Amino acid sequence: MQTLNLSIKADKGSSLPIRALQFGEGNFIRGFIDWMIYKANEQGLFNGRVLALQCTPRGKTVPKLKAQDCLFTTILHGVKDGQEVEEIEVVNTIADAQNPYEQWESILQASMSPDLKFVFSNTTEAGISFTSEQPFNTDVCPQSYPGKLTQILYERFKAGLEGLWVVPCELLDDNATKLKEIVLKHVEEQNLGNDFKDYLLNKCRFLNTLVDRVVSGYPVANESSYQEKLGYQDALMACGETFHFMAIEGDDEVAKELPFAQAGLNVVVASDITPYRLRKVRILNGAHTANVPAAFIAGLDTVDQMMAHEVIGKFARSVIYDEIIAAVNLDKQMLTSFADDVVNRFSDPSMHHQLSAILMNSTSKVKARILPTILDARAKGWLPKKLCFALAAYIALYKVATGVPVQVAREQGKSGEFVDDAYAVQVLQDAWSHYNKTEASALFTVKAVLSDVKLWDCDLSSDLDLTALVARLTHAIISDGIIDTMLDLLEHN
Repeated sequence: MQTLNLSIKADKGSSLPIRALQFGEGNFIRGFIDWMIYKANEQGLFNGRVLALQCTPRGKTVPKLKAQDCLFTTILHGVKDGQEVEEIEVVNTIADAQNPYEQWESILQASMSPDLKFVFSNTTEAGISFTSEQPFNTDVCPQSYPGKLTQILYERFKAGLEGLWVVPCELLDDNATKLKEIVLKHVEEQNLGNDFKDYLLNKCRFLNTLVDRVVSGYPVANESSYQEKLGYQDALMACGETFHFMAIEGDDEVAKELPFAQAGLNVVVASDITPYRLRKVRILNGAHTANVPAAFIAGLDTVDQMMAHEVIGKFARSVIYDEIIAAVNLDKQMLTSFADDVVNRFSDPSMHHQLSAILMNSTSKVKARILPTILDARAKGWLPKKLCFALAAYIALYKVATGVPVQVAREQGKSGEFVDDAYAVQVLQDAWSHYNKTEASALFTVKAVLSDVKLWDCDLSSDLDLTALVARLTHAIISDGIIDTMLDLLEHN
């Protein structure tokens, strides 16, 4: 079988100029940014391609891209109107791929192009951090992403070229603001001068973003069937979900220069993207954190199984639409539209998102994703019973905890485990020592958990109604079972 390249996909040849440097060549940035640029180019809107740069010395993707003339296939799955859909594209956004640790001089030369406008990145959250660098030398690239970016911008400054727009896609709040702070720190370390600092502050733009799409990557389990369907071999097939969303903090000029929304993509440009970040944390992440403990205890293994379950799926939808949306202080239409997408994403049987993976670091997730919604509801004068059940199910996870990883006694004769913060595990383990199979003793267990100020930054047990309900539900989970407790809440809430 032939390998994907321009000899078998001649129609994918392109003479569009390189308009962006791209730090990262992994699955996500190819299945997200590169795919979006491709869709915009199809409509004659972006009219440019990217130079993809390897992030670390250990990278192995650049040679694979080179072997395929920088072409790769995206295979996207989703659920639309209750039906499974699949979308396949051969993406030609990457014009070239280079390894900075071997080709730094070439990359610096390419970065002097007057066509260049943007820098995209997906270097993981760890990539946006300060690492002290050796004095800049055009023969040797800096080790960190911010160091490389600083030197590229400095060389453009010295050449009298326009500043670049930096658009990070790392999953950090205020990602561009943090990146700019690190770049300015490198300016001080390298003694690059106030004129360059002014250039960074006034001629370059650092745009905060929020990105959302699951890109699972190469379909190892279905490799042969996809090769047969495609009719060629592609070492860089990138599977993911059809859903995508990007919020960019900017103005009308940003919307014009990055015309993704104009291309029909799910992208917004706004002066403040905080509402979109809050929406994602409370609904998408919050629904995961609220519903997964119960589903895991019930013996389920994946999110799509959770949504397909007659009781747990109905309960999960009610948590989202009846409690989270009702509590969060944002536009209800904005929340409901996003919730519809989330339910479709959760229901997609092609994703097989493991519940055990979502349970990792459960305590910090509960604190960030569930408690704020409960507190919003309490401030409005009502008690969200299903989210209180989510707290109870979270506490029930630790009933047989003896250390890290946490061991979970599941229904259907199953067991499981996940990792959490050692201090949190100790608090919950100690709390379960109070329980002796009565609701009264469950109250002591729940109080011990909710009163720990180190865990929650406040004493949640001071809310007596909340504590009493969580205790009742915790005891019900143990004595009546997870499903019966959920049914009771569905029927009587």
